[in-house]
Amino acid sequence: MKKNLKYSLVFTVMAILVIGVTILVNAFAASLNIKWDVSQNKMYSIGEQTKVILEGLKQEVDVVMLADKDEIKTYEAGFILVEFLEKYSKFDKVNVKFADPDKNPDIVKDLNKSGTLNPQENDIIVRSGDKVKKITIYDIFQQDYYGPVMFMGEQAVTGAIKYVTSETIPTVYFIDAHSTKKLESNYNYLAKALESNGYDVKKLDLTRQEKVPEDTTVLFFAPPNQDLSAAERDKVIDYLKGGGNAIFLFDPLNSDDRLDNFDRVLNEYCMALNYDRVREGNEMYYVANRPYHIIPELGETDITAQQTAEQFSVIMPDSRSIKRLINDKDPLTITPLLTTSSDAVGEPFGGGETEETRGPVDVALVAEYSSAVNTKIVVFGNGSFLTDEVYQSYYPYSSSNLYLIGLTSDWMQDKSNDVFIVAKTSVTDTINLSGFNATLIIAIAVLAFPIIITSMGIIIWLRRRHL
Repeated sequence: MKKNLKYSLVFTVMAILVIGVTILVNAFAASLNIKWDVSQNKMYSIGEQTKVILEGLKQEVDVVMLADKDEIKTYEAGFILVEFLEKYSKFDKVNVKFADPDKNPDIVKDLNKSGTLNPQENDIIVRSGDKVKKITIYDIFQQDYYGPVMFMGEQAVTGAIKYVTSETIPTVYFIDAHSTKKLESNYNYLAKALESNGYDVKKLDLTRQEKVPEDTTVLFFAPPNQDLSAAERDKVIDYLKGGGNAIFLFDPLNSDDRLDNFDRVLNEYCMALNYDRVREGNEMYYVANRPYHIIPELGETDITAQQTAEQFSVIMPDSRSIKRLINDKDPLTITPLLTTSSDAVGEPFGGGETEETRGPVDVALVAEYSSAVNTKIVVFGNGSFLTDEVYQSYYPYSSSNLYLIGLTSDWMQDKSNDVFIVAKTSVTDTINLSGFNATLIIAIAVLAFPIIITSMGIIIWLRRRHL
């Protein structure tokens, strides 16, 4: 009896100490206005990539939210946004302000000198010198019908700062005339990520142009369902030979038609399409129970020099492989960007092919031609991995898909590849298991643990009843 009383007293004292310390720590933090972002993805904080940008600013930037600060803090979303924006004010070159547009009409006029912004209440205006960019509340909080809320504050605000402080605006021309996947209906997240990181994204119809526009930074091809015309092919080849850059997406096509003119373009850089569909045989390289939804290995390229395989993985549903041809061009280098395991196989799929391609196979290749002019090409054997559907289905892991395109676009401009910002979400971590591993974990959790705990209880009961 005395022993039980002693143990009860000890546990009570320990519980009181823990509760007391917790209260003291919270009170101390509150008195110093110390706050912690404990969300999984640090949704409401600014990351290291943003800090690199803000610490490197050479000119003043105004970030003005058109709202009454005290009023919007009474709403959850408004409170989150105010707390988030104030983190930017800690950097010397960033000035964060809140202005009620009804009480401060002159500020609105000053911000909208061009007359093109049409600023509304709760909009955020980012300005540096004569350059301005507007961010709406819908640019910051996004949600599809079933998915989690995505907080795109860092992507939107940091991207706007990059935009207004950049000397030139790189232009990505998106070509989807030969594809059933369209920029405006299938690649909204891709376009938003590029635009938020300082790119202009425009559509281009090559049949209406004498040549690829002079201001093109990157020519971006949606996955084609039909081939280029000979005239379009020649325009693309001329553009690349003049030092252009291009990203090609190719899906598997269950058709006997071949993409010969696309292949002619790729052949110039010692690459070719395989008419197959990649099935991964190694459980570590595909999504649970989905061997066609592969998770390829990241190659060692200039694009991914700052990344590690443990921190960076790409999910590619339904891919075709890309073939490396014999390279007899000294200024040309071809490097695998994404590769399957040796257990993968490229199954014949369209193009009249009948032979399998044994793994490992390349599902993305990088080609760089360095001579009097410098040309950079990246070819992906997948066009689905960048779509809105895949982004939403596999978020947050699919962020790496967009991030890879950001790194690729920056590499094509010889820019640093460590400041591309993608959206964040409140989604919690999950783990996908398959095969033997799933069976083993289920057996341990459902059978072994209960048996062990029950057995220990019986043993303790038997020993105590003889005391």
